[in-house]
Amino acid sequence: MNAERKIRLAYVVKYYHPMPRISGILRFTYDLIGLLSQDFQIRLITYRYSPEVAAREEHRAYEIIRTGAPFPIRAGRIAKGWRPDVVIFGSGFWRPHYLFPYWELLRAGLTGFRGPVILTQYSNMTSKFFSLCGLLRPRPDAVIVTTEALRTDWRHLYPEQIYYIPPGVQLQAGGGKSTAVVPKRRPLRIGYFGHLQAHKGPDILLRIFQQVKPETAELLIHGEGEMLAGLKEQARGDDSIIFQGYVPDIGPWIRSCDLVVLPYRSATSVLGYSRAALESLAAGVPLLTTFNPAVAPLIEEGGNGFIAKNEAELKEKITVLIENRSLREKMREGALETARAYDIKGVAEQYINLILEMIERAYQNRSNR
Repeated sequence: MNAERKIRLAYVVKYYHPMPRISGILRFTYDLIGLLSQDFQIRLITYRYSPEVAAREEHRAYEIIRTGAPFPIRAGRIAKGWRPDVVIFGSGFWRPHYLFPYWELLRAGLTGFRGPVILTQYSNMTSKFFSLCGLLRPRPDAVIVTTEALRTDWRHLYPEQIYYIPPGVQLQAGGGKSTAVVPKRRPLRIGYFGHLQAHKGPDILLRIFQQVKPETAELLIHGEGEMLAGLKEQARGDDSIIFQGYVPDIGPWIRSCDLVVLPYRSATSVLGYSRAALESLAAGVPLLTTFNPAVAPLIEEGGNGFIAKNEAELKEKITVLIENRSLREKMREGALETARAYDIKGVAEQYINLILEMIERAYQNRSNR
């Protein structure tokens, strides 16, 4: 390998900028690739979701290639044809029986590629058919997982190949990060961010808010999904409840909140540690959540938020935080402190170190043959 040229990284991920999609995975990957492109020459291979979007473009300091169906095998062929030093495939699959055939098709497209191929499992997965993940062939040279719980699960399948690197978030202004804040209608704003699906529990938060009926607070429900019509019907006539659909940058909305509530019934399909939760912490916004692997591990009880064991306790904690400004201010400092451990710059550095390690290992293996 020529030491004078940048290492070539082919990064395959189905959904990518500027796709109009509510996705913590997409936002995290976009930030990560921006930093990795400072060290590597990157070809980002993604799905061409619309004929209106370019099949190829130079974006920031890297190249984006968009291709159609069947995406995984085409993406593999495009990656191999570029002759990269390493390939990363980013999986947002939470159903193992979807990941398995996808990986097989990608590797078919990569037939003949001799460099390391890394699997990144972004999302929390269901346990049903999880053993299929151990049948991936060829085996990934490394598997990056985004939570410690995922690391425990995947180590049963690949004891020597699992690397825990959490999702990251930008902590400070600069590098394109805005500091804008959307104005509030009332003194205090409670926010929900994410898909409007039953397993994420937006209906729980709406019901509690309507029961508490705070005169000084408003509820912002940010997202789209199958529950939207029913939630709007439930909130009809209440001007303290705001529905905000997809916007490219949710930062100003998160920063406008005094409290973010993520009452998940299940964390399957959510980016390892919820991006909405990480962005809230980085904005100094306290969190309320339930026992779930996507948010609960981020909570320092009473320090940056609370974990509620049931709906009654969630209602109690919301009421306490609405009424106790000094507690919210204390938790603001705790949230900012917690977020420092998830600085996207540190996360990118871990990716860089692993990529270099994989390339060096592959080179040594070829030299020893």
